[in-house]
Parts: sequence; C-alpha cells; structure tokens
Amino acid sequence: MKKLIVFTLCLLVLVGCSSKKPQSAALTDKQKVEMKSNQKRYQKRLKNVPVIESGEMQKALTTVPTGYNDENMNLKALKKANRYVVVAQVLNLTPMIGMSIAPETKATLYIKKVIGGDQKLLGKTVKTTFSGGLAQVKDLYTSYGFKDPKKIVYYPSETFPIPAIKTTVIMGLGNFLPENQGQRKTYQKFGLTTKNYYPITNSETTFWIKKNGKFQLNNPAFYENKAAKKYPNILKVTAQLNQLEK
Repeated sequence: MKKLIVFTLCLLVLVGCSSKKPQSAALTDKQKVEMKSNQKRYQKRLKNVPVIESGEMQKALTTVPTGYNDENMNLKALKKANRYVVVAQVLNLTPMIGMSIAPETKATLYIKKVIGGDQKLLGKTVKTTFSGGLAQVKDLYTSYGFKDPKKIVYYPSETFPIPAIKTTVIMGLGNFLPENQGQRKTYQKFGLTTKNYYPITNSETTFWIKKNGKFQLNNPAFYENKAAKKYPNILKVTAQLNQLEK
C-alpha cells in the first residue's frame, strides 16, 4: 500500500511538471515539400532585383525604438503584453505590391508552439506581415533615382531584417482589429482578414530568429556596442527563451 501511494505521488509530480511545458506541433511532409518549393520561388523572384541602400544613413537607422523600456522587460511581462507568444516557422513569403509608403510582405507561419496566451493557434497555419520587401517605385515616398514608376525594387528595414523562409521565429501576435473600413479593405486585397491575420506586436523589439541553433533578437541594434549594458533584461529573456526551447 505504501509503495502504491509513493508511485501515485511520483506520477502526479510527473504529470504536473509535463503540464507546464508547452505542447509542440510538427510540420507534415507535405508542408515541408511546399515550404521548399516556396523558398525556391521566392529566391527566384528576388534575383536581379535592385536593393534600396540606406548608405551612410544605415547606422543612424539601425536603432532600438525610443519608446522601448528595458526596465520592465521580463518573460512574464512579455506573455502579459501579448495575446499570443508563439514559436513559429516561416512557410512562405508573398510580396504585397501596392502597399503605399511602407512596403510589407505577407508571411505564412506554422505555429509550432504557444508559450504564452491562448493555445488555439497551436498547429495552425496563420498569416502575418513583415516590414519591408518588394515594392513598386511609385508606392515609395521617393523614386530613389529610378525613372520607371513600375520598377520592382527591394526595400529593406534596418530594424527588421525579413526572416527567410524555413526560419524558426519567436514573436508576440495579436488579433487583427481594423481601425477603419479603409484598412480592412486594404488588407483584404492581399487575402488578410480578421480570421487568418495576426499582426506582430513590437516587431522591432520582441522578435527573435533562430540562427546557428540559438534564438537571437532580430533587430541588430540590440547587438551593437554598449547595447548589452543598456538593454540587459531583453537579453536575459532571450537566454530564457533558449532554455525553454532546449
């Protein structure tokens, strides 16, 4: 009887511990094949496309947003500030040609794990948008010296380098709540609706990419000189996320 009680207690402890670890989902073989095909197609589309260079302004543009407060940053705060905090894989990237002033790229994501918030997205394929990407010259705020307004160029973001297809990422997502009918219609034009589109929250700060087996902040400004002393808490969160993913 005593052995039975001990065994039961051990079992309960194991169940309790396992319930704290986020569930995970894996890609199907079909999704892997599609992802590889998407990667080849997107790379082909980028070939020979001129890139808008920021030149001497690059260093000035590579910054941490002014409103970011590192003092309040921790894993608990990250989860509290987001409807969902997810580990996802980039399945596809689709240019949103026609977005004015600020180019965007539609990203198809497979949610591998939900580490904060509602678990309903686990194992689902959802859409979001990344800053920057392919655009027509006429949709930018200046022509950058190109004479043909329909010329396709690549417009990068210094604080949000677009993750490549196949990349595993961690980010906060929210529900799409259009500010007005104009915004709703604009995104609908690209197949983004309140049912499938989950905007990224704070893409220039709390967004991580997996590189060489470890997650790192996507905004390169966090790794510039003196950044470690200025933003220690978000780097601690980065270390915690890497521990969670072991």
